[in-house]
Amino acid sequence: MILTIYEGLGGWFWMLLGLILLILEILAPGVIFLWLGVAAMFVGVADLIFQISWQTELMAFGFLALILVFVGRMLMNRFRKLETDRPMLNERSKALIGKEFSLDEAIVDGRGRIKVLDSYWRVSGPDCDVGGKVRVVNADGASLQVEVVE
Repeated sequence: MILTIYEGLGGWFWMLLGLILLILEILAPGVIFLWLGVAAMFVGVADLIFQISWQTELMAFGFLALILVFVGRMLMNRFRKLETDRPMLNERSKALIGKEFSLDEAIVDGRGRIKVLDSYWRVSGPDCDVGGKVRVVNADGASLQVEVVE
């Protein structure tokens, strides 16, 4: 029964499916439905022109969908490289590397604290007195590794 309905629609089924997938892409952008919709449209046009069998239609859709999604992702990744004036915006600890600070709490046994703007950061490095100048050389999560600045 379903196969009979499908065969009756033929290429129009694929055109309708392609249209639905393209509308879905508008509602839920992610570029995946775009390529699936384009693949369905190609199969629909091919069926309307060449009257291909439903098995060939399914294989063509699967093949085209895989190729278009793969190539589409490559193209999108190539053009999506966004440059920003603040590349470390979401990596605050890494943004501190190379900067110098005064110790708020002495480094004793390799551990101390510095104040950066309105927050305190744990530091590890060679022992140093309160007020000593240190430079951040590495960041590991919320802990900074420092070296003493002479």
